[in-house]
Amino acid sequence: MIKLVPIDAVKASEYNPRRNDEKRLALAELSLRKLGFLLPIYADEHGEILSGHQRQLVARRMGFPEIPVEYVSEKELGERKAVNVLFNRATNDLQKQDTCAIVKKRLYEMDIQAMTEALPDIEPGSPESYPCVYALRRMDTVKLAKANHRNFDAHTKQLAKSLERKIRAFMPIVIGEEGNVINGIGRLQTAAEASRKVVPCVQIKKEQEAFASAMLNLLSMDFDMEANYADDLRFNSFMRERNTRETDAAGNAALGDGFFKGVFPKNNGRDFCILDGAALETWKRHYGSSVVDFGAGKLSNTRTLRKAGINVSAFEPYFVTMGDKIHKEKSLEIASRFLDEVEAGTPYSSVFISSVFNSVPFMTDRKQIAVIAAALCYRDGMVVCWCQSDKAPQFVNTKKKFLTAEKTLTFDLDYEPNTILGDLGEHPKVQKGHTEAEMREIFTPCFEKITRLELISKFWYLEAENPKVDPAALAAALDFEFELPYPDGTKMGLSARAREAFEHRLGIKLPPPAENKEAAP
Repeated sequence: MIKLVPIDAVKASEYNPRRNDEKRLALAELSLRKLGFLLPIYADEHGEILSGHQRQLVARRMGFPEIPVEYVSEKELGERKAVNVLFNRATNDLQKQDTCAIVKKRLYEMDIQAMTEALPDIEPGSPESYPCVYALRRMDTVKLAKANHRNFDAHTKQLAKSLERKIRAFMPIVIGEEGNVINGIGRLQTAAEASRKVVPCVQIKKEQEAFASAMLNLLSMDFDMEANYADDLRFNSFMRERNTRETDAAGNAALGDGFFKGVFPKNNGRDFCILDGAALETWKRHYGSSVVDFGAGKLSNTRTLRKAGINVSAFEPYFVTMGDKIHKEKSLEIASRFLDEVEAGTPYSSVFISSVFNSVPFMTDRKQIAVIAAALCYRDGMVVCWCQSDKAPQFVNTKKKFLTAEKTLTFDLDYEPNTILGDLGEHPKVQKGHTEAEMREIFTPCFEKITRLELISKFWYLEAENPKVDPAALAAALDFEFELPYPDGTKMGLSARAREAFEHRLGIKLPPPAENKEAAP
């Protein structure tokens, strides 16, 4: 239920992913001056804003005494942050490929002055300034759907459906004089498919439609995922429960592609639920008999290789149990055991980074991993990296004008090329598609030779040899990787132990930690 409350009854969240821009804030103010609040602000039961930060900010500047708010049930911090991201996409009628840059360009190409010069100003705080309260009406769902079904879209519908499920509330639809949807086409499609008889709507005048469409669908601040959401994107990189590898009748897990495509490019993982016989000998000739599984997920590949007699040291900072919940204690146990094995000094012939870079959110983080991999396989080993290329369908399709229905709800980010965000409303997770130049940028500083770099089924397969160790770079990488964040606000806390283990292994002294220096994306 939408309520008018004092403007200070709600407060901005500290983690809002949008970066304020004075030019667009001025447009937000113009929108309230000419249209009023077409949609309410959404906040949790404690008044923390989940959607509407910029509108509350400019409303205060304008002297609004009250603002329209719909309260949703209290959620944990992680859920609130996820819902905040979801609101920032589901409120606008945007396509998957509509990045902040694309939307801003379309907005700035419009003649806003021509759209608004005939629209009178609305007095802040007057009934006319709250149309989502005083002009809210219920409309026949079927009638509206028939008039607008040509604009139905699988992506906007799924966004709306996901948001409604998370907040357990239905955001009003904004319609024009003839019942044409100005904003909320996904919400209408969701209601129609759920066979709801009526939907809440705010109807605006013909002369307001063009401006309202621009403000509701294109006026959107840039995402700043690298700041307030950096840690979330890091710990949300964990392997999802649904990605558990298939097993044979005896329960042996299929081997991941990155662990065999270099020697068996035409085979599938299920061919190696058990690695033995001639295949095992071929595998060992190429990769050796002592390896590292860096970013081991649920340790499925580690177990398969160990059953084959391969010595495997596994590192996984985010080990997940049932229900996609990070098991911090188990993660720390795995990391501590890994560092013990590193310190023991066993030579590693290959360090596998398989499907890890798919979801490591930032280039700087990937480079840190490459530095550690080089130190692990120093002197005579190699690193093997398997990760998505920019040719993968999920990155190619978003560049097309028309998209088919999709099962996975994602949208494009633009802080790095070929980067999308998925699992909206749950555990927002980055997926990254790499170019050849990016692969070389990551590994060239740490290895004398990149001996193989080829596309196999839209994935990059890389082998790099002759590792180099830069003590300063290694110290920084260890301080980053072994202080990774956890959802409870703590960090791994193993950087001192990692330094000790690598110093002992390599017979070197690392420079001391940089004081008061935060790892930045």
